[in-house]
Amino acid sequence: MKNLIIKLVVLASLAFIMPVALAQEPDARILSVINPSQSNGVRIGDVLNRTLEIEANAPYTIPKTALPMKGENRSGIELADISIKTSKRGNKNIYTIALTYQVFASAAKPVVMQLPEERFTFSGGAKALSITVPAWHFWFSPLVAEGISNAKENMQPQFKPALIDVDAHYTRFWVFLALSVTGLLGLVYVNADKRWLPFMNGAFAQAHRSLKKLPGNPAGEKNALVYMHQAFNRINGENLFINNLEQFLAAHPEFSRLKNDIIEFFQRSNASLFASRQENSELYINHLVVLSKRLRDCERGV
Repeated sequence: MKNLIIKLVVLASLAFIMPVALAQEPDARILSVINPSQSNGVRIGDVLNRTLEIEANAPYTIPKTALPMKGENRSGIELADISIKTSKRGNKNIYTIALTYQVFASAAKPVVMQLPEERFTFSGGAKALSITVPAWHFWFSPLVAEGISNAKENMQPQFKPALIDVDAHYTRFWVFLALSVTGLLGLVYVNADKRWLPFMNGAFAQAHRSLKKLPGNPAGEKNALVYMHQAFNRINGENLFINNLEQFLAAHPEFSRLKNDIIEFFQRSNASLFASRQENSELYINHLVVLSKRLRDCERGV
């Protein structure tokens, strides 16, 4: 009987205590505070980072107006930047707040300073709610010792940085420059029509320049055929006819890849010059412009 009474008393106590304990669970709390790793030797201009993680029961939220203002300066400590990330964990809102401070205070001797206490106010709930992050103290060190009578005598010589060996970079630079110049000259040699570079004024190079200036009429077509024949004759050393084409290609194998085009040219030339064959002169002149360029490329070995 006595044991039963004790059990009843314990159960009654638990029934009374548990609601009280649940009621005491805070609606917002600080999960973690990560302060700077170094708390001494801080000088003017140094940047100190602080990260906070705060948990709040829904529907409590931290409005933007409740955040510290960027650029705010308190006792020589300026809030240089602030960012906030929000996530959810069940029915709780999790806030990760990154604070960046920069020290602009000055002192003639080491003193204790602090990152200021931060207070965050929540909204959205039935009652007013806020949470306070405590200040963080650190030792501030002056740039010069206190009481220097003559600053000139205490000046330290400037440190001359070590020289960097750039010989390897120079070598690469000249190699790349030589390759670039060679490539540029190659492009000019392959594509240019001008005669101001050596080995660019061959027979078909001259014919190609002349063909591009001709009008697209029967007179222009006859002149185009003449320019092409002159180029073949100049390379051959004498007049070249279709029945001598095999000997020409054997003596000048660089033109062999265009053998069929050359044969077609001679056949068309004979038809035009001797059989009075009439076709579209403008189209044929354009065809000869293209053919003369291909023959020019063979002549240049490209």
